[in-house]
Amino acid sequence: MGPMLLQALLDGILIGGIYASCAVGFSLVFGVLRIINIVHGEFIMLGAFITYWLFKIYGLDPFLSIPFSCSLLFLFGFLLQRYVINRIIEAPEIMSLLLTFGLSLIIANLALIAWKGDYRLVNPAYGGANFKVALFTIPYVRLATFIFALAAMAGLYLFLQRTDLGRAIKATSQSKDGARLQGVRPSMIYAVTFGLGAAITAIAGSLLSMSFSVFPAMGGDYLLFSFFIVVVGGMGHIPGSLAGGLILGILQSLSTNFVGAGMTYILIFLALYAVLILRPAGIFGKGLV
Repeated sequence: MGPMLLQALLDGILIGGIYASCAVGFSLVFGVLRIINIVHGEFIMLGAFITYWLFKIYGLDPFLSIPFSCSLLFLFGFLLQRYVINRIIEAPEIMSLLLTFGLSLIIANLALIAWKGDYRLVNPAYGGANFKVALFTIPYVRLATFIFALAAMAGLYLFLQRTDLGRAIKATSQSKDGARLQGVRPSMIYAVTFGLGAAITAIAGSLLSMSFSVFPAMGGDYLLFSFFIVVVGGMGHIPGSLAGGLILGILQSLSTNFVGAGMTYILIFLALYAVLILRPAGIFGKGLV
């Protein structure tokens, strides 16, 4: 393989890790609450804007802003599910789809009113720095955000596997009635899960703000990417999100470098179509793991 192809593959892997962290919150919410959360893209946008404004106003390093975006979006997600979405949790699935779609429109338009449609950048002093390893050029920011994204996903996975609350979330995803018999309150678990999904999504938004433009309508693209990732990796399957994110990142990088950025969405939909035909449940199947 030529140097240009190898560099494109590396770039795709680095950005794919961040894309995976975008989708893991979407996958978690679907796996437990069984709702398709259309407001997910706006959580990414809000996380990115929190990082942008903390950097712009206070000069706070983007990585140090992540605890703020994570905490604020956890609280917002928890309250949103507890007092709004929870009211229709037992209704037909179309109701949750319509509700989250409406919430998405409200949040996106409020952001547009407050911050206008300008494209903004988070550009710390080290933003353009890179180093070379053999034939590869590796930007410090891309490598650091990739590692941070993987750490966030690993932390969520270990939380679900090793803690009592995590096991309660898994139990609720498998059988709400069975979990209730063990003393678990599904309504509270739903709110916590939605908050966790929003929190890790905010982390992804903060990481993305260091590599891509921040603007109020940015959530739409990342919602589409999240759909692709969870369908390819398996709906509700958290480790599968990593595989789906890497596939998406590589497809995007190869498309941008060799056939033009305009072909990216065509390649994504062709890959999605192939997965739905050959393996409808995704590469790893369904289920919260």
